[in-house]
Amino acid sequence: MIFFARYEASEFGAPVIDTDHLLLGLIREEKLVCFRWVPQAQPDAILRAVESWTQRQPKIATNIDLPLSPAGKSVLHHAQEEADKLNSEHIGTEHLLLGLLQEECKASNFLRELGADVGKLRLRFERERDTSPTFSDSVRSKIEENLRASQTVQIHGLQWNRDYILDGVKRCRKYDWYWRKSLWKPRDVVVHHKTGKLSLDLALAEDQDNFQVVKAGWKKDHCAICAWELFESDDHHGVGYTNGQQWVCMECYDKFWERPDFISGSYSEIT
Repeated sequence: MIFFARYEASEFGAPVIDTDHLLLGLIREEKLVCFRWVPQAQPDAILRAVESWTQRQPKIATNIDLPLSPAGKSVLHHAQEEADKLNSEHIGTEHLLLGLLQEECKASNFLRELGADVGKLRLRFERERDTSPTFSDSVRSKIEENLRASQTVQIHGLQWNRDYILDGVKRCRKYDWYWRKSLWKPRDVVVHHKTGKLSLDLALAEDQDNFQVVKAGWKKDHCAICAWELFESDDHHGVGYTNGQQWVCMECYDKFWERPDFISGSYSEIT
């Protein structure tokens, strides 16, 4: 999210990354802020609001380092505290949203006017953590959408629609990939100056007028079968199997590559 906030600050020609840019970066990275967490806070409305109280200056090149403002640092401090309260191993977008709402600024006031409430959101995130602590909100939504059949398969402690998982396995097996066990590491990405859109095609950086390479800008991937989050970590989120493009988590690899007859067999994880 800081990467996107840095981009927004450069677009506004700001000398520091402030709370306004953190808000814009937050909704750029995590669409659930607008569509589930604060439904009345639509992206276009937020951008118009920020533009109404922030004067745009000449853009700043994206290769110039910008510091956080004191208020921005305070938001990150609050976010760290929220992550600690929720027993999270890393600061997620939900913690940053809570941190932003605790800072007195125009961005947080605007969110509160649209119905964002720290106490209610904190309770919601606690419930979701207790329900499925290892999955992001967006991945959990996908789980709920696909948990429809009576016959399911258990992966990472959750029940998945058997046919949905089987389709994911078939997609991964469509070509004769070589899968290599590897630690997940952040990847360089290319950002388009005007739109902020990302690409893993580093050849685009040759067009320096329109694209900029961001070192380690790609912060996570998902298992191509069950959408388990993979990111730089010392635990089981930090290792998987990759074909150079896609990733498969350790559990899916063990079940569907080491035991290719897993779904059709009479294993206890299938109900």
